[in-house]
Amino acid sequence: MTLVEKLVRCSSVSGEEKEAVSLLCREMSSRGFRSYQDEIGNAIGIIGNGKRTVSLVGHIDTVSGDIPVRFEDGILYGRGSVDAKGPLAAFVEAAAHFFESQLITVLVVGCVREETDSAGGKHLLTDLSTPDWAVIGEPSGWNGVTIGYKGSFTLEYRLEVPRHHYGAADKTAAEEAVTFYDALCRAYPETGPQFGAVSIRLTKMKTSSLGTHEVAEMEINVRTPVEFDIEGFDATVVDLSNRASILINGFVPAVVGDKRNPLVRSFLGAVRSRNGTPCFKYKTGTSDMNHLAYGHEEYPAWSCPMVAYGPGDSSLDHTPDEHLRIEEYEKSIAVLVAMLGRLENHAKVM
Repeated sequence: MTLVEKLVRCSSVSGEEKEAVSLLCREMSSRGFRSYQDEIGNAIGIIGNGKRTVSLVGHIDTVSGDIPVRFEDGILYGRGSVDAKGPLAAFVEAAAHFFESQLITVLVVGCVREETDSAGGKHLLTDLSTPDWAVIGEPSGWNGVTIGYKGSFTLEYRLEVPRHHYGAADKTAAEEAVTFYDALCRAYPETGPQFGAVSIRLTKMKTSSLGTHEVAEMEINVRTPVEFDIEGFDATVVDLSNRASILINGFVPAVVGDKRNPLVRSFLGAVRSRNGTPCFKYKTGTSDMNHLAYGHEEYPAWSCPMVAYGPGDSSLDHTPDEHLRIEEYEKSIAVLVAMLGRLENHAKVM
């Protein structure tokens, strides 16, 4: 059984990753890694003895939703096969080739809670030194390199108004909430390239009664482009909110990496060495790359070249049809080995 299949068969819904982390640490140790669990629960594996460090940061948790695991016609079906145990397992298999390296040290990290509060990724800023290069384990396709992620935050809306007869002309709390959402979407229309636009999605809505009053609550997810004006957005929301209370939580800025550095060149060369045509990708979601690139609270960012890479089709993330083609998984391992080899050669002259 391949490592990726072992990991997919071991359930690890975000916040419940302990068993999968133990499995990953055992698998890394069996391949020559110095492995351990850090204090927040991340799996850490270290291999090689070089002065230059490459951190391969994946996540071991998944969203909820059981998908029966099966291997059929070269395809592995199961929750986490794409997002993101495929990339994480590929990191381990590739890094194991550098057991005897005296030029680079490779850290493989299986972060916990990426799908919820990114606590595992944020913890790395407090616990690990900034590496020379970092790769985030997310599906990009075996020949794709992701250099950009949109930012995000959550807007919480709550309106409480006196009850009135539905035959009256006054708007209900639910109607006022819908009016607010519609006005917000008009204020920030999704125009132009998707990566450069603000996207607004209503993710939760609830109405309730408090005796003499009625309540409407909404949770709205907002995805933001580079250089998004959060203060301007806040002012717009205040203007539109009328009597409602608004909270904006968890703002994470968008990130776009540099295309011109040894890490990117190594990836491009590695893909071409496998007869592929490399391409850059920009994702409309977020990842631990956002947190590591910007830092967290008093902890500074990783100021190093950083991209995201991994096998799989990201359109399958979180879906009931999540699956990974093993041929692509194997190609991604070959690309990662070639990429690390190129960084090893670069380390000779640093």
